[in-house]
Amino acid sequence: MDAFDNKILKLLVQNARMTGADIARKVNLSLPAVTDRLRKLTRSGVVDKYTVKLNREKLSLHLTAFVQVWVDHAKNVSVKDHIIAISEVLECHHVAGDYDLLLKVLVKDTAALEELLVQKIKAIKAVTRTSTTIILSSYKEEINPKTF
Repeated sequence: MDAFDNKILKLLVQNARMTGADIARKVNLSLPAVTDRLRKLTRSGVVDKYTVKLNREKLSLHLTAFVQVWVDHAKNVSVKDHIIAISEVLECHHVAGDYDLLLKVLVKDTAALEELLVQKIKAIKAVTRTSTTIILSSYKEEINPKTF
């Protein structure tokens, strides 16, 4: 990766739907050069996928929470596979520390959160305990283009 690749990535982070022609104009490269670089960035895995950011409020998904999950590993249950299959789980991280998994979940309201916790997460046989932190406001949720 070079400075042109970094500029292209920064533009894509701001707007993944930006056309190759627009990118070419902004980074002062030809369209074929930009197309080739985009292909290489995708093939190499630097660009994992192109996506959109949905407006949670307009979808009536008003409650975001972090859920810490403790797992009894002796029970030989693939907790990870069960967890990542739950649609309300946005992120699932295996972490070092007091608990085993850190989840970021998105639901409609507290009733939906309770249903998620009781009927989906705690229903997994190897899950021994959870602790939930409800997010009141999110001030930043993005990969900052200045980091690369």
